[in-house]
Amino acid sequence: MATVDGKLDNGLDGAAATIREVAAGLGYAVDEVASRPPATLVLKKGVSAFSWGSQLTVALAPAGPGATDVTVTTKETFALFDWGRGKRAAGRLLDALGAHRPE
Repeated sequence: MATVDGKLDNGLDGAAATIREVAAGLGYAVDEVASRPPATLVLKKGVSAFSWGSQLTVALAPAGPGATDVTVTTKETFALFDWGRGKRAAGRLLDALGAHRPE
């Protein structure tokens, strides 16, 4: 499990819509039952030949006019150890969104 933070130059509703688009491009589906739009989106990727399955929980919070704080928490479905996969997946999502990440 890992937590990665970033900031988007987009309002809350726009950020949520952009995350949905980008997540689909990365192979994640939005779990509509577990999500609480626009503040929380749960993204899931199922088990395949190359993945044990994973979940990214994306929490959004307004950070002023036209900005949104993003916190991505990861969870591996069938793995005892993450070995950094979750943190890399969260980083790929934030990079694809064009989020600013703290050093």
